[in-house]
Amino acid sequence: MPKQRTDSSAPARHAVILAGGSGTRLWPLSRTLFPKQLLALNGEVTLLQQTARRVLGAYPPENTWVVTNEEHVFEVRSQLRSLEPALDSHVLAEPLTRNTLPAILLALDSIVPRRSLGRPGTKGAETLVSVFPSDHLVEDLDGWRRSLEQGMGLAATGLFVTFGVPPRKPETGYGYIAKGRALEKGAYAVEQFIEKPQLEMALAFLKSGRHYWNSGMFVFRAGDFLSAVEQHAPKHWQWWAGRGQKKLAQGYGPLPNLSVDYGIAEKISNIAVVEAGFDWDDLGNWEAIYRLGQKDENGNVIQGDVLALDCRDSLLVSKGGKLAVVGLSGQIMVQTRDATLCCPLSEVQRVKELVVLLKAQGSRLVESHLTVKRPWGSYSVLEEGSTYKIKRIEVLPGARLSLQMHHHRSEHWVVVSGTALVEIAGEERVLVENQAVDIAKATTHRLANPGKVPLEIIEIQSGPYLEEDDIIRFDDVYGRVKHENS
Repeated sequence: MPKQRTDSSAPARHAVILAGGSGTRLWPLSRTLFPKQLLALNGEVTLLQQTARRVLGAYPPENTWVVTNEEHVFEVRSQLRSLEPALDSHVLAEPLTRNTLPAILLALDSIVPRRSLGRPGTKGAETLVSVFPSDHLVEDLDGWRRSLEQGMGLAATGLFVTFGVPPRKPETGYGYIAKGRALEKGAYAVEQFIEKPQLEMALAFLKSGRHYWNSGMFVFRAGDFLSAVEQHAPKHWQWWAGRGQKKLAQGYGPLPNLSVDYGIAEKISNIAVVEAGFDWDDLGNWEAIYRLGQKDENGNVIQGDVLALDCRDSLLVSKGGKLAVVGLSGQIMVQTRDATLCCPLSEVQRVKELVVLLKAQGSRLVESHLTVKRPWGSYSVLEEGSTYKIKRIEVLPGARLSLQMHHHRSEHWVVVSGTALVEIAGEERVLVENQAVDIAKATTHRLANPGKVPLEIIEIQSGPYLEEDDIIRFDDVYGRVKHENS
């Protein structure tokens, strides 16, 4: 088990969990503001929590870092806090998504001392860094630890190490790794990285015995990685090396969108692949959820409030309302409160095409569910029209929203349960159940819960423009600066 060694000559070991993906192939359950890694797709525990548990079994919390998007940071912290409170301060927020290479560099800013560039021979250069996606399924933890230990041993010699999974079927949704000469038992030089192949090529890879699925896991020495960035991704290197006393997040905007695979792994020669000694799945589409799910006597995987009649070999999921289906075979039916997906199991890769079309239409169905979580609680859209919107807002005990103002809408609040502390134009008042208040547009206001039970209110918005970017925030205890709801 790769625990931190205590002898002073051993290099430090750090883990980086990447939690910034969007998981579009699992729409309508996975959305931009609540993506795949934050969902419990194979039980009661989210994929992020499963990953964190696994990593914390091999690394101390003080050496474990989680990189996510600024929009997800409060939910990520909330999910991890229940596992290990010390991780709360180790969740790093990207201001916007720029793929995995800058995300890893953001974590290295916390791992490599600021006074050192981390180049070979300088402080922090020997540190072994392991990178893990947050949204994959890994089983056989003993095998995972053994493979990781082997990978760290190779990385300590100066190799950049990735992990390949022996393919079980001709998968066209994964990247592949072709292995070259053997380095040691179960480890090989990487001959080639291959992007997601067509079916004919995937069949050939399956038969060859020379190809692995790319797991997205890496291990390297910090100095070796940074040297590779300097050589192959100069814009990212200039950004990282010039960090000085400034926050790296300030320079995220101009960075090219670049993955660690394309930007580094595919361009270096000193890279090895360790054959995974564990079961792995990236849970990347609905077919994987069906394949790994518990099936009934008719071969169906059923989740939620579903009534199925004469259905076979299908995935039937309801996350809102009764889903009643008749005579389906080999189909997917996924229902949320505001969207329903239906397609053959054989066509699951095309769900991503639907998401592209919805984005082109400007649909909010890609961005968020009707219920949206916030650091202070959550809100749910109950009904909306062109000039009005009705929300149910829940504020956690002791929490408060930002002091804010809207240019285009007025609001009417009705307390359903709990106690509300309302500030309007600098004046405070306390409201209890069945009491209401009006807030005119262009008026500063804030809502807080001073009680010990959740506060629930109904908010009725009216005006010509009701989108969430109509907000000016004057004060916020959560440090948010972007235009977003409350």
